[in-house]
Amino acid sequence: MKIWKSPPSTAAILRYLLAPPIIGLFITIFSYPSGFRSLGTMMYVLFYSYCIGIPSIALITYAERKLDRHYPWLKSPFKKLFLTVVMEIIIVLLIVMIVQIAFLIINKNDFNQLFKQFSAGFVWAISITVFGIAVANGFLFFKNWKQSAINEEILKREKLAIEYEALRNQVNPHFLFNSLTALTTLVHQDADKAEAFIRKFSDVYRYILENRDQEIVSLGNELILIRNMAYLYHYRHGDNLRIKLDIDPADNKYILPMALQMLLENALKHNIISEVKPLTVKIFEDKDFVVVWNNLQLKNNVPDSNNVGLGNIRLRYSYLSEKPVIIDKTDRYFQVKIPILKQT
Repeated sequence: MKIWKSPPSTAAILRYLLAPPIIGLFITIFSYPSGFRSLGTMMYVLFYSYCIGIPSIALITYAERKLDRHYPWLKSPFKKLFLTVVMEIIIVLLIVMIVQIAFLIINKNDFNQLFKQFSAGFVWAISITVFGIAVANGFLFFKNWKQSAINEEILKREKLAIEYEALRNQVNPHFLFNSLTALTTLVHQDADKAEAFIRKFSDVYRYILENRDQEIVSLGNELILIRNMAYLYHYRHGDNLRIKLDIDPADNKYILPMALQMLLENALKHNIISEVKPLTVKIFEDKDFVVVWNNLQLKNNVPDSNNVGLGNIRLRYSYLSEKPVIIDKTDRYFQVKIPILKQT
């Protein structure tokens, strides 16, 4: 059994040196106050206290370290408190009994007198020890439980930060794939339009690269992105796609980067866009929300990935706002309302 994994700290050494004589002092005060008149008696009490205190502290420290592995404070606080108190009382009782018997045997010439003194001292030793263990563990219970809760919260925040980063990085490949698909079509149709598309696409993607590491972006800058995207989609769909913006890009209005782009692309992906059935997408402001609305004319045989994109936006917003993302769907239209964020 290895009591110390490393050399004991200064605090541990002081605990071994100071705790036993202090406890012995209190026991003497209550059980044998006349002992203070004799230096020999006090030295005897000091030696007796160290014989009990040092092995008790060492064994309790070792036992608590083992107990921590199976019953952490956060997961099993009350069970940990109960087992710790019971374990420490048993350890102290055994050591006190062993030392008590040893001292009685060594001092057999004056057995009766020593037995009376030690009996009274034994009762006080156990009483003070039990009280001290209960108080100390009550304090440690709240201290360690609080610290464990803090540590778990730190780990939870770190995990959320990692998840948020992963979610944010999902956006860029999706947009890149759709844009390159549109560009491939334009190359075969009109070289001049393809060249203009490339220039506009570079502006859009430059914006994405510059803002991908931001938690939030200004609503005004995000609207510039949407206007550029509308310009790109116009080459592909012409008047069959109508994107209408009605938002005041005032200062101190922010949203998540690429949120509007994802909602716009979802509308285009899942709805028919044709001369017979033109698609209208409206982006406007409603109180503290930005609304992305489109008339509903769903395509057939389109994989139902809309929930993935919406789930992405919902989860990203849950890290930054108490306001929920609101989804409203009827037979005629589909709309998503995302909260406008304020930068403090």
